[in-house]
Amino acid sequence: MATLAAATGSFAQSSVTLYGVADLGYNTVKLSDGTDTVKQSGLNSIASGSRFGFKGTEDLGGGLKANFLMEYSVQPDEATTSMANRQSYVGLEGDFGSVNLGRQYTLHHGVQGGADLIGNVTAAGWIGGMDSRVRQSNAITYKTPTFNGFSASAQVGFGESVQLNGSAKENEQTSLGLNYANGPLALAYAYEKVKNTSVLARDLAGTAFDVAAIAGADSWKANALSASYDFGVAKVAYLNNSTKADDTTFNAKFAANNFAVSVPFGSFTALATVGNGKIKVDGVDDTKLSAYQLGLTYALSKRTTAYSYIGETKFKDVSVTPNETIKYSTTAVGVRHTF
Repeated sequence: MATLAAATGSFAQSSVTLYGVADLGYNTVKLSDGTDTVKQSGLNSIASGSRFGFKGTEDLGGGLKANFLMEYSVQPDEATTSMANRQSYVGLEGDFGSVNLGRQYTLHHGVQGGADLIGNVTAAGWIGGMDSRVRQSNAITYKTPTFNGFSASAQVGFGESVQLNGSAKENEQTSLGLNYANGPLALAYAYEKVKNTSVLARDLAGTAFDVAAIAGADSWKANALSASYDFGVAKVAYLNNSTKADDTTFNAKFAANNFAVSVPFGSFTALATVGNGKIKVDGVDDTKLSAYQLGLTYALSKRTTAYSYIGETKFKDVSVTPNETIKYSTTAVGVRHTF
């Protein structure tokens, strides 16, 4: 992480930081429905998406600061790479809290990520983020100051499509969040409402194994509630996420419970998650899910970590007789370096 600082005037102090992640691991993906099996392997960013970014702050005086962040994803295993916009925003921070404008993480995803102690790895076995939209473009996010451990957030996302006769723009979003953190205990909740969106379209890594494809919903409502406690020798977390999608032709509900544990010992950290959930379509059970992840990391230094992960998600189609089960499993070994 490189930082440049410059003084401009008698009170203004500004700094810009270049940061990033270089992550590559050998990953094997296997999909099976009991009849057909699909396998794929190769190098991917596993523990975290590879990226680089710039962030900075300027002291405007009187307790007011200006902040910005511009972050882009990269693919270090490929000859050419795209620079997809992960986050980009500018904002102000002061005694009133903070306001940021631009493409940002959703509050809903923030709650889910906080309960995922393995860290949102690119692997099967975590269903706590299946209904996550991750980021919201064209968004304004306000966060209050923290009072006795409590804070609140609000986010509005403006759709960018053209409105026809007053119709809702694509991905118009409103969201509210509550957080409490005091010592080892942390609690978080977020509610998200989106109009005219297309999410939870799951085709399992581009294969023919389609599972509960929910796309083009007129109304999308999502809730996430998490709790975590750090005992020192181990940290545990719980997440409940539930989502309802409504359209003129269908309604679908997704709900899941997820548990996670992280146990450090020396330079090693052992990690595990387990979850179960279900999807209902038009009030009828459609798919039941069960999942697990196991991980082991080793800190080679403060910035470099070796890791290994295995995980599996089972999708049981209960809308047909006999029931059909799809198994989605992954294994990965790799190295992550931050700068």
